[in-house]
Amino acid sequence: VSQSRYLPSGYFNDKHGNYYYQIGNSKTAFTCHLDTACKTQVDVVHRFEKNIISTDGRSILGADDKAGMTVLLYMIFKRVPGLYCFFIGEEVGCIGSGNASDDEWFTNFDRMISFDRRGTKSVITFQSSKRCCSDEFAEALSKELNKHSLKMESDNTGVYTDSAEFTGVIPECTNISVGYYKEHTHMEHQDIDHLIKLCLASVIVTGK
Repeated sequence: VSQSRYLPSGYFNDKHGNYYYQIGNSKTAFTCHLDTACKTQVDVVHRFEKNIISTDGRSILGADDKAGMTVLLYMIFKRVPGLYCFFIGEEVGCIGSGNASDDEWFTNFDRMISFDRRGTKSVITFQSSKRCCSDEFAEALSKELNKHSLKMESDNTGVYTDSAEFTGVIPECTNISVGYYKEHTHMEHQDIDHLIKLCLASVIVTGK
């Protein structure tokens, strides 16, 4: 199935196979990744219990990073200015973002925010033990998001996602919790309430 059918008209590609959508002239880039960590393709049977969505245990859920893609598509729908980056190959070594980070046009951006962190509280300041954004930026972003029913905080225990590939190019690169847990396993599940709150908060905060 072509992933591009989920993207709004007007998207464009780079030579590496990544997809982008531009709104306005903001110096902020937002990212998610298009791949999931599944070894075999099977039909996903969803299970719902209160605010949690999971599977029947025969497959991963794929909230890593469908949750992030949901946030970006909602922000696009609300016309929040920024460059929207839909990267390929994150689960196999950040292939798409790694290649794109060498492209000179990314030097025009001051901030990159990935939506690809487990849990509901993190604004990541370190990825794989390396500084990716300042404490001041993380604390300011957390403060603004928390005005809209979230409970975010600076977190220096990040693993690695696409924004880490740009730390030598863009001054502030972070990753935000989108509400999934136990990613890459058949026990993966997603907090829907958090995802909804994050979508709503991101439109208000990043749209300023």
